[in-house]
Amino acid sequence: MPSDLEYFFEPKGIAVVGASPQANSGGNHLLQNIARGYRGPVYPVNPKHKEIMGLKGYPSVSAIDGPVDLAIVFVPAPQTPEVLRECVSKGLKGAILENAGFAEVGAEGKALQDECTTIARQGALRLWGPNCMGLIDMNKRYVFSFMLPELWDDLYAAGSISLIVQSGLLSAGFIMSVVSRKILGLAKVCSIGNKSDIDEIECLEFLLRDPDTSVIALYLESSAQGRRFQELAKSSIKPIVVLKGGKSDAGARASLSHTASLAGNYPVFRAALKQAGVREADDFFEMVDIARCLEKGFDRRPGGPGRVAVLTYSGASGIVTVDHLQRNGLVLAPLSPETVERLKKKSPPWMPVNNPVDYWPAIEKHGVVGALKEGLSALYADPGVDGIIVHLFAGGGHWVLDPLQIMAGNADHRKPVLLWIVGLKDEAEQMKRRLEGAGWPVFDEIERLVKVMSTLL
Repeated sequence: MPSDLEYFFEPKGIAVVGASPQANSGGNHLLQNIARGYRGPVYPVNPKHKEIMGLKGYPSVSAIDGPVDLAIVFVPAPQTPEVLRECVSKGLKGAILENAGFAEVGAEGKALQDECTTIARQGALRLWGPNCMGLIDMNKRYVFSFMLPELWDDLYAAGSISLIVQSGLLSAGFIMSVVSRKILGLAKVCSIGNKSDIDEIECLEFLLRDPDTSVIALYLESSAQGRRFQELAKSSIKPIVVLKGGKSDAGARASLSHTASLAGNYPVFRAALKQAGVREADDFFEMVDIARCLEKGFDRRPGGPGRVAVLTYSGASGIVTVDHLQRNGLVLAPLSPETVERLKKKSPPWMPVNNPVDYWPAIEKHGVVGALKEGLSALYADPGVDGIIVHLFAGGGHWVLDPLQIMAGNADHRKPVLLWIVGLKDEAEQMKRRLEGAGWPVFDEIERLVKVMSTLL
């Protein structure tokens, strides 16, 4: 049943079924979150209350006396069919079911979910969920979810990465975790739960057209329309990252009790992703790390065999990086004679130039910024280098520096430049935020950095 889903992302009016004046309840959180950003009419529906949070209360959806095309439902699962009949009678276009107790709990819940789907289809009502956290639009400050309202005070970080997650609490706790680190901006988040009606395909189609979205990341436990997903991914000009849940036999069994998903044949799924040019992640933070690198423009694959140059101040960290490069199918780039000559001019006579490039001796001669800036510029200009890893130290004394001075002149993003920073906590955090804000991805772990570099190349 195709749809543009516009009434979910920009409804003309919202009925909050299960709204509550009780603090710390899901129905109360829903109202608070909606009121923080949505400026259209909101109708609390609860037969026990004539007023909730200063808004007129309604005993049922059919009693609403204003424009409304979306219901957000947070009532006990057995009450849901009657709520949906009310929505159909009122002529609503969509309903987001943020309650649980459906197919994910077994046969009885599956029967209840099927009943809800039948009611909705017969009444031309689209269903989102159930067993989900709803949707978020960071640019419009829409939070159609029962996540804790007070957590949002400092966490609106608009960006161009959109997420589709077949999960509920993942799109709550995990999103709070990554957004609070101030290195990730989000456009939209779609938590689709059990996918009784609207699935990842329709959300993907919508986000591929969405002008606010430049990168799409998905957590999926199953995909019933694998061929359509592959077609969309192949034709997409927006990069796509997927984290697949249920890869193992045990994980596949666990997904049945999470979102009632049949995880399917993972090797086939993985091969389809690869053919479609989709990047695959192995955990949640890696999915986000890949997405934020793609958002910064590192999506132009150089076509080389993954030749990497390492610019480091420490022989030991260079060696560890090389070990991870080999483990992830990357190779050390052989430096061109022109690059070697440029680096020699900055190095003391006794220092041989190799890859990894140890810039510590050059610091004594030219200072931190001079040594790093020329070293990075030389490696960036080398046609035999597909990607660059830079190690930085954040500290006092002559290590107090403006990292953007080092990166100047390499901003065309023809090849990935990923940075690893260690040092004093506050100084490292400040340096990280300046670099991230200017479009340069920073990592806390060499292993994660190299794995992401491998995915990009």
